[in-house]
Amino acid sequence: MKITIAGAGAMGCRFGSALFAAGHEVLLLDGWPEHVAAINTRGLRVDDPGGSRMVRVPARAFPADEPADLVIVFGKATQTAAVAAAAAAAIGPSTLVLTLQNGLGNIEALRSHVPETRLLAGTTTLGTELIGPGHIRALGSGETVLGALQASPSDHAERTALTLSAAGLPTRAADDVLSVIWAKVAFNCVMNTLCAIASIPVSALARYDGFDELAGSILREVAEVASAEGVAVDTAAALRLMKAQFDPAASGDHLASTLQDLMNGRPTEIAHLSGAIADRAQSHGIEAPLNTLVTQLIGLLEATWPRRVTRLHPNTQ
Repeated sequence: MKITIAGAGAMGCRFGSALFAAGHEVLLLDGWPEHVAAINTRGLRVDDPGGSRMVRVPARAFPADEPADLVIVFGKATQTAAVAAAAAAAIGPSTLVLTLQNGLGNIEALRSHVPETRLLAGTTTLGTELIGPGHIRALGSGETVLGALQASPSDHAERTALTLSAAGLPTRAADDVLSVIWAKVAFNCVMNTLCAIASIPVSALARYDGFDELAGSILREVAEVASAEGVAVDTAAALRLMKAQFDPAASGDHLASTLQDLMNGRPTEIAHLSGAIADRAQSHGIEAPLNTLVTQLIGLLEATWPRRVTRLHPNTQ
């Protein structure tokens, strides 16, 4: 199968390298010249619990130049419209497009580039970090869940799930993928944001006795907005999933993507997470004070991160 990864950051490289190793014709597309050059010069370095390896998967800078059988869109939600436009030539008359990105708004951005009958969406819980140009770290295990956005007699979702699973990326197809996406949004509105605000790895949240109450309050706001849009979010299940991540053997030592963005001076996806919840809550006449506050706090960190205090001044008593 000919597969184009549109947005070959940490997660895109993890999926692309696995699919390439499984024998597919894979092309990594990205807008970071140094990253693309490093991959083409020496290969993609993948570190995982089993060691380190170099994968000679081809990469190139945007834009795409020929159609693929499958385009998987990664990258930040803030960049989805631009990535889709730059990858437009990879989307032919029979190409399937799959987004596994975080946040809300990605589906809407892709609808202008591919008919909804060929648009798949989903989530992944694989923890992956971009260490530097051409270098990623794959953390722990996880699952990818995807599905079609409208009922149809096609088996696009099932076939795509089998393709990913056969490449060592455990995947299943779901009938109600919007519920899956909203559940991941709920997860990130708590875990991603709180870890970023506190500048801590995931497992450190276990040290806070008030976690259940704080997380539950944020989750209730997300669930109320989701309900207004016809989607059910199981807040109890979401809380259980979060607490399972405290185990270092899972993703406990992982740095949330929002925190990684702050540390690397990149814009965060907060507008597509807590910010989207706050905006949609307002449009539905719902109050969401915690998600509004969290959005403002992440905005504050984005604006002031270079001036943060990391140690006491020598004259401090």
